[in-house]
Amino acid sequence: MRDVTGQPFEALLLLHGGAVAGLIYLLLRIVRTRVKSRIVTHLCDAVFVLIGAGLFSGYLFLANCGTVRGFLCAAYLLGFGAVYALFSPTFTRMTQKIRKK
Repeated sequence: MRDVTGQPFEALLLLHGGAVAGLIYLLLRIVRTRVKSRIVTHLCDAVFVLIGAGLFSGYLFLANCGTVRGFLCAAYLLGFGAVYALFSPTFTRMTQKIRKK
């Protein structure tokens, strides 16, 4: 059994993974708003789900060999939420400028 000294590092690593997933979601949001097609929307959603799941499992494997723990899932979601809350207004303005062109 592992000790608890590595848990803050594991949480920070999953927080970073959630932040990366948040940035990918915001970048795909630009594509979704640029192209007004249901197929593109569904395709972007599918791409995000696959990339997000891959990021989560990859970061989880790096953090503690793939053991799923509640605080690690919370750290991943917190990283995603923080990036989304901080950068969503900026990306919204960018997409509005792109739509006007």
